Amino acid sequence: MIARRAVIAMLLTLGATPTLAAYPDRPVRIIVPYAPGGPADVTARLLAAKLQERLGQSFVIDNRSGAGGNIGTAAGAQAPADGYTLTVITPAQIINTTLFAKPGYELREFAPLALLNVAPALLLAHPKLGVNSVAEVIAAAKAKPGAISFASQGTGVAPHLMMEMIKKAAGIDMVHVPYRGSAPALNDLVAGNVPLMMDSMITGLPHVRAGTLKGLAVSTAKRSSLAPDIPTVAESGIPGFEAFLWYGIVAPAQTPADIVQKLGSEIAAVMKLPEIRERLIALGSEPAESGPESFAAFIKSEAEKWGPIVVSSGARAE
Repeated sequence: MIARRAVIAMLLTLGATPTLAAYPDRPVRIIVPYAPGGPADVTARLLAAKLQERLGQSFVIDNRSGAGGNIGTAAGAQAPADGYTLTVITPAQIINTTLFAKPGYELREFAPLALLNVAPALLLAHPKLGVNSVAEVIAAAKAKPGAISFASQGTGVAPHLMMEMIKKAAGIDMVHVPYRGSAPALNDLVAGNVPLMMDSMITGLPHVRAGTLKGLAVSTAKRSSLAPDIPTVAESGIPGFEAFLWYGIVAPAQTPADIVQKLGSEIAAVMKLPEIRERLIALGSEPAESGPESFAAFIKSEAEKWGPIVVSSGARAE
């Protein structure tokens, strides 16, 4: 015992800290600010299982949904900065800092760990609209301003704002019809009650393959391996367009740098595993290669992209 105390004292004297060697020595909580079963939750559970195998401690999922993800995100920001509480974030956490007057957190309250996976969104059209490309949507909207509507999963969500980006870039007027979630919006699209919608690949692509909807374009800069025959928005009417869904993980700001780097390294290793890649592709996304520094730069670029779109769209939430 005396020898151990002497070693610890020496480490502290040298300015080192014994936290990394012991970390983690108890269960780690991963807050998912959404209900169980969604893509953020599934991604977190895949990650947690592999981190548990690699680090020998439990990684426990804590679903805290509500207020568009703000409740769970705020809880993550307020947690002790010791590496034992992590939080999954998505574009919503970036968007909400502008969409909400008081989201309950600020982006600077987090230490980025890694971008986990990315997923293109898919622009869907009902056949009765009579269009086969983004260029034809633009032409139809210009011919009849305000006559074409588009559905979304809710005001201010990423797919809604992607449509606002298209409107702004093309200089067209279309009417936004918000729903309470993806399922009711997609149901009305399939029924022909609304003609357009931006949705995830995992929910939209089956309808395209069944012929009930048309897949006009994917939102990423490159075509998706899930549907290589569907062009990008950029190559079919709006050059330079790029936006996508993504999932990342952060710790509270002031988490020790050595723990941040260890977690970033371990998470990156997990996301490179073939079985993780295969599972994510089956869910309509692909793993990302990212560490703490690159994820921090990515978050900054996302804030610079989404903030102005929220403002120009006029979207607000209380």
